[in-house]
Amino acid sequence: MVLRVLDVETTGTDPAADRIVEIAAVDLDQNGKIASMMQNLCNPQRTIPPQASAVHHIIDADVATAPPFSEIAHKYDGADIYIAHNAAFDRGFVEPTLGAKTWICTMKCALRIWPDAPGFSNQTLRYWRGHVTPFDHPRESVKPHGALSDAIVTGALFFDLLKAAEFSDLKRWSAEPALYTTFAFGKHRGQRFDAVDQSYLRWIVDKSDLDADTKFSARHWLNKAKETA
Repeated sequence: MVLRVLDVETTGTDPAADRIVEIAAVDLDQNGKIASMMQNLCNPQRTIPPQASAVHHIIDADVATAPPFSEIAHKYDGADIYIAHNAAFDRGFVEPTLGAKTWICTMKCALRIWPDAPGFSNQTLRYWRGHVTPFDHPRESVKPHGALSDAIVTGALFFDLLKAAEFSDLKRWSAEPALYTTFAFGKHRGQRFDAVDQSYLRWIVDKSDLDADTKFSARHWLNKAKETA
């Protein structure tokens, strides 16, 4: 089975309007190591906004002679399972070309396994879990918001998660909405879902226009309360 960790850097956050400027992938073996690595700059065939360059530090001149993603996409096809941190973002950019794939989202799984982590970004989890030199790559060579560096970090987190849960659980959690333990917004920011008034959770489920992840989480904690009542 080919496990492929994938990461993209883009011109923005909307797959309908934005395009890939860099893609990278690392394949993982059964011994907890990297089996192979790939990396490509991609010409988005549009100007890279300065806000995007400020994140990944890729500018128009860097990709002027690079092929568009459509021309090199085949190199990244063919894995059995794709792995990404916040996989919804990456799959939104690659699946229109590669087709539907099976994904494991390390962010969704981290929310389940490490609910009390200080944060759930790739780099926060990297240092919290002690992956200073993931797969023995020097720290200075694994820089945030480089597609290959982020893929390497995600691979290390995946193997960390796999020590704490079954592979089938990681797949199932990744296919479901994200499960939050703590509010990251509003008057209950910083409080646990299971510590706030249940009427507020019912309002979230039944009447709010909040996102599917928040509604799913509220419903989950309401059901948990019923089980323990």
